Amino acid sequence: MYFRSFSVLAVAAVALALLAIQVKTTLDAIGFGKTYTNVNTTSCRQIGHGVLHGCEDIIVDPHTGLAYLACGSIAARQRWLNPDDPYDIAHEAETDHVYVMGENDTFSEIHLLETAADNRLVPFSQPLRLHGFDIYWDPADPRLMTFMLVNHQPGNPAISIFSFKRGADYMVHVETVASELLRSPNNILALSPRAFYATNDVKYTHGIKRSLSANLRLAHGSIVLRNETGHFSVAAPAIRYPNGIARYNNTVLVASCSDPGIRTFSINPDYTLQPHGRTNIRDGIPDNLSVDTQSGYVYATTFLKIGQTHKFFHSPSLETTRTAGTRIRRFGLTDNAAQKMESESVLVDGGELMPSATVAVIQRRNQVQRMLVGCVMCNFVVTCPI
Repeated sequence: MYFRSFSVLAVAAVALALLAIQVKTTLDAIGFGKTYTNVNTTSCRQIGHGVLHGCEDIIVDPHTGLAYLACGSIAARQRWLNPDDPYDIAHEAETDHVYVMGENDTFSEIHLLETAADNRLVPFSQPLRLHGFDIYWDPADPRLMTFMLVNHQPGNPAISIFSFKRGADYMVHVETVASELLRSPNNILALSPRAFYATNDVKYTHGIKRSLSANLRLAHGSIVLRNETGHFSVAAPAIRYPNGIARYNNTVLVASCSDPGIRTFSINPDYTLQPHGRTNIRDGIPDNLSVDTQSGYVYATTFLKIGQTHKFFHSPSLETTRTAGTRIRRFGLTDNAAQKMESESVLVDGGELMPSATVAVIQRRNQVQRMLVGCVMCNFVVTCPI
């Protein structure tokens, strides 16, 4: 009896210890009770006020250094990013936009067009709610680009695909594709002019099931593949809220929000993804990922105080910006996809510069080297020298 009681107590002690570790890890990730000192922000600037707002994702052309930004109406995003909130279509009076930016802060819009029945080019007529996006460059002529835009069309989340030639002020709609597997696309990785991976962050998009899945950190997310023939399948199942996705050579990197970290995969011959490794993030919730192809570093934006971030997403204001915060981490890739990546913090902002950044990219163009930082709910973009 003594040994049985001792065994029960030992098991209970181990369970409590594991629970305590889990609670501490969660509190560290969400920034509970923490304050942050700004690091490397004194030379940063806000640019594009009133135009470059809601720029959730940014991609830099490795051939030219030009930056492309997917931006949109903050008023609309406050609603459709929170799908259980009351919604009024009047908030979508302004459509979303794609911009191109050089190294001197000048930017211009790239207009989205479609081909009419009489072959005229006319404005894109479908709803446009931009989230993440990616670009595929033609290997034979990198001036020819395919834009793949995550488009949260009402009741039918989709990927809208456009063709673009560098230097033009417009892109032309090719197709918009959807699938029952693509329940809640967040970000996308282009594989060809037709094929892509998309992170499917949740299984349930509304109601109590969504809340339970998120709060219990259930592995209900997945990575969905659309292949060259247009067929959709699950390339990697059971991921806790997959968010940003990026690629370096044959390694695919995916940010996991509910289990904070970056997972690495290799691409199998059939384009399913083979899991290899994982690098934990102890002090934040990761969002988008980007790869600086020159250095090979992976950059990840992380939310420091997720509760304050949620508050900010519902009501962007000075009162909420100063209590949220961002850390930008840089990860060093290795040849071994299973090996954990070494990381370092390159910028910390307690909320004074930019609350809850969603993407950080490195722009190198005409001797200028800088970091561009975007935010889904900000009225500007931030630039920092490197």
